[in-house]
Order: sequence, then structure tokens, then C-alpha cells
Amino acid sequence: MPTPPSPQDVVDALAMTLEREDLSGVLWCPAADAIALRKWVTDRSASFGTGIRRAIRLARLMAVADGRADYIRFLYERVGPLRARLFRQVLERAAAEGRLPKSIVTLTENGVQLREAALAPQGTPQEAFEIDFVQMPRLAALLDIMHNALGFTVVADLLAPLLPKIGAPKSSADEVARALQAALNAWLSERLESNNHILQAQQIRGFIAGRGRLAPETVDDETILLFWIKAATGKTERIEGFRLYRTVAAAMLRYRQALRDAMAERHLEEALGRGLEATDDGFVDEKVDSSGEPWRSPLRVLYRPPANRVKWLTAKEQHVLLNYLGGPADDATDADNEAPNPAEDGDDGTWRGGLAGDERFSLSHWLTLLRADVFGTVQASIVGRLRKRAAAEAAIAESVGTPDAAAYTAAAKVYADLRAQLHVESLAALALLMEAGAAEAVILLRGLGGDAAVAKIVGPARRWPVLVGDDDEDSIEEENDAEEAADNLRQVIAPRLMAAFADPTTVPEGAERALLVEAATARRKVSRAGFRREDRADPEMAMALRSGATAVFDVINELDRLVGALSAKAGGADLADDTARFVATFRTIYLGGPQ
Repeated sequence: MPTPPSPQDVVDALAMTLEREDLSGVLWCPAADAIALRKWVTDRSASFGTGIRRAIRLARLMAVADGRADYIRFLYERVGPLRARLFRQVLERAAAEGRLPKSIVTLTENGVQLREAALAPQGTPQEAFEIDFVQMPRLAALLDIMHNALGFTVVADLLAPLLPKIGAPKSSADEVARALQAALNAWLSERLESNNHILQAQQIRGFIAGRGRLAPETVDDETILLFWIKAATGKTERIEGFRLYRTVAAAMLRYRQALRDAMAERHLEEALGRGLEATDDGFVDEKVDSSGEPWRSPLRVLYRPPANRVKWLTAKEQHVLLNYLGGPADDATDADNEAPNPAEDGDDGTWRGGLAGDERFSLSHWLTLLRADVFGTVQASIVGRLRKRAAAEAAIAESVGTPDAAAYTAAAKVYADLRAQLHVESLAALALLMEAGAAEAVILLRGLGGDAAVAKIVGPARRWPVLVGDDDEDSIEEENDAEEAADNLRQVIAPRLMAAFADPTTVPEGAERALLVEAATARRKVSRAGFRREDRADPEMAMALRSGATAVFDVINELDRLVGALSAKAGGADLADDTARFVATFRTIYLGGPQ
């Protein structure tokens, strides 16, 4: 029986394009383009239609450049990762080989001019249609999203008048674009936006606009709290899903992200329009990691096979990190039986994003995080007691208890304690990996002791040749050479790792030797699954330990980032005032008034 259309279909169609990686972990679609495309598809704004009109012209260009009128082969085989420089290289090669007649396409410094009459800009039939190289990755990714949504056959049929095997297009590009946009809009309309979610967004927008400029910076901690109080206590139109503070905080932070993404898109388009370099680092900083790729919670790796065989975190520790880094969906169930909020949904059914969804939490909202940790937990307790038929007055009193004057400081300390626990586990993992001669131990060595530890324990780094080539036929040979170099490196470092751990005195006295002793001590302290003596002979458990080693460091780095901010700020927050406001709001929600 066919599955009825749902928003998850849109999520999947976007994820297949925007989260696709090659074997080295490089994303197929650039981060900045992924931001814009998510907004285009979900908002279906004017930019969406403009993008489709440009994308189908790109399809015509790729079909001509391929030489066989096959834009599919060009897109998925010739280009590789969607990068402007690769489009430039492949198109310049096509021109040099005579596959791009100047009567059809002219290459310029920044892009191409499409000269066929069917591709001319609307209303100006004598002008060439221009597409810049920097625009091509986004437009190509949009084509891929259409393939995912409608199917290759449907898209091919709609594009057919523009892509004849021989000769000029049989229809204008704008006519084809209108047909394709109509088909995609029909598909999206069946799957996107319940009326309640639209009302939620409208209510958030109106509240933010009423407090100042409709901009990301207007969505601060105080705005989030005031909006929750207003929405939850019925001082505005009652909208389903807005009684829980955590749900409202997540929705507001997601709306802030949408405002920021809109600013980023405008910035990029204005820069391109003025002929400037489209730098947008200031706008996407929260969405990308240090390598420029979209940020993802490092906990995802720990919860996926094979790493999830190791008990890196207990259920309680997982819950501690839920608001900050997200967690398994079954740990993030809405406590109030309210409709799930898309701001909290992850990309699949087994993961729930933190307060910031699947994006990196902005430390500018540290107080919202502490409020969710402290008072969100209190509200969940109230709801739990009410479900057990407790009287509302008693449920509130028992859940709130005696106000703790240091609740925010205590919540911050929980993060610091968890960071310390993961540090001990990383030391224990270092011991086990070194003992086994696993190359992943080098990652832990560098993280725990820096490059100096790697140099003294493993020895000076060897420089392996970097193989570069443009021809497709060279790629398999290059991969084989790289694998051979990696195997040689493992054979060199494995005995050094094992020898150093077996006898730390072979390492010069100092911090590096102390690190090995500390690792051996940690190994004896940690008795969780994956670290036990009986686990050491299990090859699957060893693989799990190796696959999770890097992610544990990423979690520690995220906690270092948070603990550093909270240690300086948590003690200065006005907990007494927050307690009064939250308790009053709880009483209004569950008792009908302050009483």
C-alpha cells in the first residue's frame, strides 16, 4: 500500500542532495548553496522560480557540453563535487574539444553566455542569457533535488523539448520552466506545511516584528521567554504546540535561523550582482564547521553503527546533552503530547535535533539553554505528574520544589562534569587503541597531547606523496595509490604505538610519558561496554571503539566551547526572577491563573 505524502518526503529529497558525501566525506553540494536551496524549496518564494528557470538552462548547457545531449552524464560523471572551479574546468575542456560551438555558448571570465534564441531572457530575445560559474553548483543541486522529488523520468520528459538529440530546442526555456515548476509545486503542496505550522510561523513573525527589526539579532533570550509566556498563557491566539517552553525555544531559534539564511541569500545575490566575490562566512558561521562543511552533531556518529556498540554515554548523560547537541528521537519525545514541532525534527526518524535543530547551537543563547535545562525539566515533570492524575496544584508544587539559588550554576557544572567523564573515556580509548596498534590512536594522541606527543611517541611524521590529476581514468589508480600509502603508514606506526604503551619508559620523561601512564590508569577505571577486558578480543567492539574515537573528541570540543561560556556567565543570571516568571506561567497554564 503506497505511503501517503508527508513532509518527510521533502526532508528526504533535500537530504539526498544536500547531505550526499563522497568516499572522503566531502559534501557534494557546497554549504552556502545548501542554505539557499533549503529556503527556496520550503518557502517556494520568487527565488525558487528564478532558480528553476536558470537550472533548466544549465541543463541545456550541460547537454550540449556533454557531446551526447546527455546532461545526466555531465552532471553525475563529468563534474564530480559541485564546485564552481570544476564547472569552469569541464566547460573549458568541452570548448577546447569543440563540443561548445560559439554560436550556442560563449565562455567569459566569470561564466557563460547562452546564445540560443530559446534560452534568451524573457522579454529580450536578442540578448544572451548569462550564468556565472559560482551559480552553477546551486543550480545543478536544484536539478538533483527535482530528480529526487519527481523522479528522473518525469523530469526528463518535461525537459525533452529543450534537450533534443539533434538541433535547436523545440520549445522556449521559460515554457519548460513553467511546466517543471508547476509539477514540483504540486508535489510540494501535498507534503509541506500544516495550517498549524503556518500559524506558528505567522505568530512568531508578528511578535518579533513588534519588538523591533525583523532580523536574527532581535530573537534574543528575553524575546524567546516573553513569546512563550504570551503564547502559552493565551494572551494571544492559542496555537497548538506552544505550551512547552522547550518547543517554543526550538521554534524561535529555527525562525532566527531562517531570518539569518534570508540575509545570507540576499548578501550573496547582492555581491554577485555587483560583481564582488560572494563571501558569506559571517552569515553561515553557525551552520558550518572549521572545514567549511555543514556542521553536524558529533553525537550522531556515536549513535550510529559501529560506534554505538561502545557505551560512550549513559541514558542520563545522553539526556543532559539533548538540548545542546540533540539525541535519539525516543529520548526527546514531547512531554505534553503536543504536535511535533519541525524546529526540533532531525533528518531521519531516529534522531531529534537540539534546541537549534540540526545546526550548531549559538552561544549567544546560553541563557535559553539553561532555562530549557532547568525549567524545561520542571515543566516535563509537571506534565508527567498530571498524566498520573495528580492534582495540578500538587504537581506544580512537587515539581518546582524548593527553589535552588544555584540551579543555573549546577546545570553548567553538569556539562563540565560530563566533559571530564568523556576525557577519561578518551584516555581509556587511547590505551586500548595503542595496545592494539590501531592508527586511530594517533588522533587521540594529538587531541590529548598535541603534535609533540605524536612526534615523541610515534616519531617524526613522514610526508607521503600527494597525487593530483584531472582525468577521470586516473581516479582509480590514484585511490589505489592512496590506499597503499595508508597501509604502509599503518605498518610503520603500529609497532611504535604498541611498544610505547607496553613500556612508557621508552618515551622521554615529561608530559608525553605522563599521558601514557594516565591512559593506563583510565583504562582500569572505565568499565563500560567497549572498555571491559572481555571486549578487547571482540573485533566488532574494536572497530566500534576506533570509529567513535574522533567523534568523542568532537563532543569534547563542543563541551569545551559551552563550558567556557557558561563558567563566565551562569552565576550572573537572575535565577530568582526567572523562577518567579516560570512558576507564574506554569500556574496560568495548568491552573488557569496565578492563584
